[in-house]
Formats: sequence, structure tokens, C-alpha cells
Amino acid sequence: MANTESTSELVRALNDSGLCRGDTIALLTPIGSSKINDTYRAKTANGCQYFVKHHIADATMDRQACIEMFEAEVAGLSALRQTGTFRVPQPLGIGKVSDGAFLVTEFSQLQPLSDQQKFGQMLAAMHLAKGPEKFGFDIDNYIGTTPQLNGWKESWVDFLHARLKFQFDQAPLPEKAQRQAEQLLANLPVFFQDTTIVPSMIHGDLWSGNCAEDENREPVVYDPAVYWGHNESELGIMRLFGRFGDELYEAYHAYLPKARGFDKRAPIYELYHLVNHLNMFGVAYLDRCIRLLQIISNLLDQDTMF
Repeated sequence: MANTESTSELVRALNDSGLCRGDTIALLTPIGSSKINDTYRAKTANGCQYFVKHHIADATMDRQACIEMFEAEVAGLSALRQTGTFRVPQPLGIGKVSDGAFLVTEFSQLQPLSDQQKFGQMLAAMHLAKGPEKFGFDIDNYIGTTPQLNGWKESWVDFLHARLKFQFDQAPLPEKAQRQAEQLLANLPVFFQDTTIVPSMIHGDLWSGNCAEDENREPVVYDPAVYWGHNESELGIMRLFGRFGDELYEAYHAYLPKARGFDKRAPIYELYHLVNHLNMFGVAYLDRCIRLLQIISNLLDQDTMF
């Protein structure tokens, strides 16, 4: 959480940046704090409101990395907006302060998601939006505070292999679990036999804390970690850290039915996010990672995967 001195500097930097349409900040009100960012509502002298996200540099992420994280977020928000599906906050720009960096976007009065069926339909529409024929994104970004490598790949399996290996290489897994992670990487193509994958625009961090609805009850998504990837990969974090109902998934699968092998791939997509949480937040997530790796190992030990 930023202190008073830090907040005062943030106000000065916002005024100097001109990102709030050049108007003077009259009030900067904290609206939340997480393990990653402090967030504020900035109200200007003429009554306009803006959303401000402030990241304080530390041993994990220096100021330049803070700036790069927000630059990647701007690119992600812009990519989501280009699909013409969800409402996505318009990014207005980023700035520097002595203790880190900040991002300014338009402000919306958000409330909890109420129409999950509509959300599921819009998620399917986003995943069906036309994009490139390769997997990746124009720039690397972050999943939380973990770098997320997005180098373009022709093959989804190759892309996913690199994505998982990056997480596994950092993870404090015990020896048996590490062997199971290596087994998964070696056998990853088995999970995609006879599966055709068309790249979808993936939000990348779509848990229940990164979606809501606006004052007009339109679904809103934010805080992305975007890439073009397998549509099923989006559902991994939604199952882990979401409060989403059956009606959302039913509406979604009406447009994008479950493909052959869906239920066997699901643990892999959950595992990516659990290992990332292990790497960011520590051993509280270790047992869940171990259990998922055992489930995947059991699947590989079956005589017939499908």
C-alpha cells in the first residue's frame, strides 16, 4: 500500500503528465489494493473521473519493469477492445514516479457480474474474433508479476510447451512432482491428438476479480495478460479462481462446443495458473500443484488417453 508521501507524488505526477485530459486532480481516492497494485479513483477539478493503477517497484520488479508491465497492459487492453465484444476500459497512458509507475484508464462505476449467460456469449464471441494464424502476441507481458513470453509459434503445442516450461523452471517443486512436470512436457502432444486449434484472443487472467458489469449492466473485462491461443486455455483460471455459474459455460459452449479431449486438457490449463501462483506467492499453492500433476500423470499412465 502506498504511503501518504507516495500518494502525494502520484498526484503531482498525474497533473504533470496531462493524462487526465490536462485537468487538475482534486481528489485521489483509494479503491482497492492487492498484492500487486494499488488502485485509485482520480477526480478532477471539472468533475471528470479516471482510474489509476500504481505499482511500487521492489526487489522483484524494478521501475523499468513496472513501466514495461503497464506498457504491455495498454497493448492488451487495446487488443481486447479491437475484438468489439466486451466493454474494455480505454487506456489513456502511463507515467513514472520515483517509487514505480502508474497507468491511467477511463473510469467506470463497476458492480458484480449479474448476467452470466450474456458474459458466456460475449466470451465466445471474443474467442471467435478473427485473428492471426499463429499463436502468441506482438509483445511479451505479465501474468501477475511473472513475465509471460509471447513469442509467435506456428504450433499451439510448441507455444504451450514453452509457456509451461518457463513456469516449471522457476517452481520449487519436490523431486517427484518435477519428474511429473517433465513427463507432461515430453508427452504434451498426446493431449492434442486429432485436435484442430484456431488461435483465439485470450484475456489470459480472467478470474472473477478481473470482470464485472458497468452502470448499464454491460459486461466489462480488464487487467489482461493477452495472447492468441487455444480457447480452452481461458477456462483454466476461470475454474480455479472464478465464481462463474453453469449458465455461463452453457452459453459459451453453445457457440464453442467442448472438443474431444477437453476434460483431459483442463488440468493442464489449471496447472499453469497454479504454478504461477506458487512462483509468486509461495508454498501455500504447492499441495494443489502436486495434486494436479498427479492427476495428469495418472492420465498419461492410462492405456488409452481418449
